Amino acid sequence: MKWFLGICLGLFLLFTVTKIHFSSIPIWNQIIPDGSDTRRGLLSGTPKQIRMDEWAILTPFMLSQAHQDYPLENPAIGGEKVALVGYFPIKHFVSVFRPDYWGFYAFGPEIGLAWRWNFIIFFSLIAVTLTFLLLTRNNFWLSVIGAFWLIFSPGLAWWSFFFLTSIFAGCLLLTSSIYIFYARNLKTILGWGLVFLWSFGAYALTLYPPYQVPMGYLLLFLLVGFVWRDFDKTFLFAKIPYKLGTFAVAFAILGAVFYLYYLDAKSTIEVMSNTVYPGKRSETGGTGFIANWFSEYYAGWLLTDQKFPRHWLNICELSHFITFTPAILACTVVYFLYTRKFDPLLTIILGYVLVLLIWMEVGFPAFLAKATLLDVSPTRRTQIPFGIANVVLAVLYLDYIRRQKIKISTALSAALTIGVVLFMIYAAWLNISTSQGFYKAHQLFVPTLFFMALNFLLLPILNFNYKELVVGGALVLFTLPNLKINPMAKGLAPITEHTLYKKVRELHLKEPAARWVVLGNQYITYLVTATGVNQLSGVKNQPDFKTMRVLDPTAKRDSAYNRYAHAVYNTYIDGKDSTVIQSSFEDGYFVGVDPCSPKLKKLNVKYFIFDRTPQAVEIRCMKLVEKLGSIEIYRSND
Repeated sequence: MKWFLGICLGLFLLFTVTKIHFSSIPIWNQIIPDGSDTRRGLLSGTPKQIRMDEWAILTPFMLSQAHQDYPLENPAIGGEKVALVGYFPIKHFVSVFRPDYWGFYAFGPEIGLAWRWNFIIFFSLIAVTLTFLLLTRNNFWLSVIGAFWLIFSPGLAWWSFFFLTSIFAGCLLLTSSIYIFYARNLKTILGWGLVFLWSFGAYALTLYPPYQVPMGYLLLFLLVGFVWRDFDKTFLFAKIPYKLGTFAVAFAILGAVFYLYYLDAKSTIEVMSNTVYPGKRSETGGTGFIANWFSEYYAGWLLTDQKFPRHWLNICELSHFITFTPAILACTVVYFLYTRKFDPLLTIILGYVLVLLIWMEVGFPAFLAKATLLDVSPTRRTQIPFGIANVVLAVLYLDYIRRQKIKISTALSAALTIGVVLFMIYAAWLNISTSQGFYKAHQLFVPTLFFMALNFLLLPILNFNYKELVVGGALVLFTLPNLKINPMAKGLAPITEHTLYKKVRELHLKEPAARWVVLGNQYITYLVTATGVNQLSGVKNQPDFKTMRVLDPTAKRDSAYNRYAHAVYNTYIDGKDSTVIQSSFEDGYFVGVDPCSPKLKKLNVKYFIFDRTPQAVEIRCMKLVEKLGSIEIYRSND
């Protein structure tokens, strides 16, 4: 274990110090070319344009925060205390619970970005491995394999590993709870009590319920299943007053932390909760997967970010995790019939997976959805915690069959084998039919054989030493190509060395109080966000009512901008100083405004960026400051 920790920590330090990360920001060289090398900042791989919520939104948000010294309020990225409720770097006590941003505060944005990427990957590898070691009773290689398989699965990699912050905190929370439960000396109780306190806060304050609620249930079920399986009164009741006292103190401190946080975030949470999108969710489930439960058998072989069934939305939304649950369910029944025993931990996680499957495919009555809090988790978001549970179930099962060997009849062996063959034929048919002609039968032949073999090895037919490592090793080999999903890059040059960025920064430093607006191309406004200027246009993590009430005094178009949205501004001149505000799609709105409107002057907008050469009427109140190819920057004549 020590060498594994050494490798993870060594890679974390090496990549962080050398400013290496896995962001797709080198795509900026192509999105808004400025004549520089199109591979500027790119070490290997291909930047993924589909990951624009990372390279066009989150990373510019982080830089905007850094340039303004990490404020709670930043109108460029949203209204109210947007950075406090959103998961961004800020100067606030809550930053203690955002470890992936610590590098920003200590070393600045360039190393900070590398710190963030490497922290969530390598420390999550450590945390998940430690958790699996507990759950599998120190099966080291299976734990490492399981952690690698989980973390580099498409359901996490295609989302730029965003969910790893919750996985890291959740694993520490589960591990610390178990160690406190079974500790027999005060030092151990207090030490893990501190870990419990911190990890509970880190998990809770991530503030993304669509993932947190189903994942929270998984953690709870794992804890209950572990204690049920390894129940030992000698350990559990040893030092019980200290254990209860540790939990009591931890929850008291957490209560104070959450209360103080709520006092600061109350108005922001209220605004966010009452948006049109995402608003107060009231889901009842039953809408299924974006693709289907077994799509990952084939996606890794045949799909890319450019090549996928169009009605499956995109490669990020359709991606999740490989599952062996049908085979595990059948085999668990067989093991029970032969041994008249069951593994409580394995059984309870199997039950969790099946219940969550019902939520996803069938749905719950409204009262039950609300009572379980699953009403905040749309099924296309639930599929990620659900997939994680499938991986955890498979790791538990592989450990179980290592310890539990049975010999079954020839007839049952034949029945199970036929069952696996029929199941994989069904999985292939399901993907052909739901892809609406995208897949052809001959394309699925090799993937079907591969996963047919792995499902067969899970059956209690062939019993040999290290069978679990053979299956796990095959899954690692299958997962390895996922390392190429995100590119390897160095530094922030694709943004900070960009000609437009440098010019806007230069002007901003001269007039830091001036506000900006980009008229036209939304990608320009994403890049401008990174400069730290206070701009009207761009992505608003939540509505900025102070600004929008100037443009829409009667709140007539409130529903258009009361949302998380991409705000795109353009010129609209009718001689009446009218402002047009229209919702363009679920997470976007359009604002048409006269660049010389008194409303913009009232908002202190002094700089205007056009994605084209403007007409004379548009610039009647301003003068040209800089022309950068087709992009022109103007300043008002006040």
